[in-house]
Amino acid sequence: MDYNVNFDEEGDRLIGLFKELEEVIKNECRKTGIITDNKGISSLIDILSQKNSVVRKHKNELNLIRDVRNLNSHQGAKKYKYLVCPSPEINAKLENIINEIKNPPMIYDSKMCVKKQNMYCRNIDDSVYETIQTMSEKLYTHVPIFENNKLIGIFSENTLLDIVRLETGILLDENTNFYAIRDALKIENHSMESFEFISRRKNIYDVEDLFKNYFSSHKRVGCVYITENGRKEENILGMLTAWDVLGN
Repeated sequence: MDYNVNFDEEGDRLIGLFKELEEVIKNECRKTGIITDNKGISSLIDILSQKNSVVRKHKNELNLIRDVRNLNSHQGAKKYKYLVCPSPEINAKLENIINEIKNPPMIYDSKMCVKKQNMYCRNIDDSVYETIQTMSEKLYTHVPIFENNKLIGIFSENTLLDIVRLETGILLDENTNFYAIRDALKIENHSMESFEFISRRKNIYDVEDLFKNYFSSHKRVGCVYITENGRKEENILGMLTAWDVLGN
């Protein structure tokens, strides 16, 4: 225990921060059409957590901090100013959560996002064989394929499995380019994996939930690609894999 902590000051700070949290939660509720009249903070946190990924991520922590605040606000004995003395770390955590709710961490700005300039991409007339070699050496799993700067498909190990499984008759050798397997590259033709396109304005917890929902439904998402508004016809700005997101 740090005996240099002023517990009354930390208690006062917790009360002040929680009042700020209540206003922030109410504001976020109003933005999503949730009626706040005659509802306590516990109820609002529960309801908002169904729509707001940041609140959902920190729901258990917020409920724990709420319990501490309630003990200190409603305790009957007045021998001590506060029944429970919050640590500076708890107050710092609450402050960080409030800031995240007000300004959610954007996935595009995070270290999880591989920016377009750092992505391994190929063109329609590039060699499939050379691409496979590079993927093997660099451990790349998914390679966007472009034609005239427009995304026309994704190449992955599952592309090769689909070619074999569907008995396409395509023979791959050192001279085969991606044009020869164009149909197998199309996103809608990947039978064993899916791809998502999201807006650059999605936050980190939105994307975590996206991957978790896929896993819980026993579906495989190959990659998530980031564009301006989440439409696949837009320019690719970056990409994410499950390892990028859930491995951090």
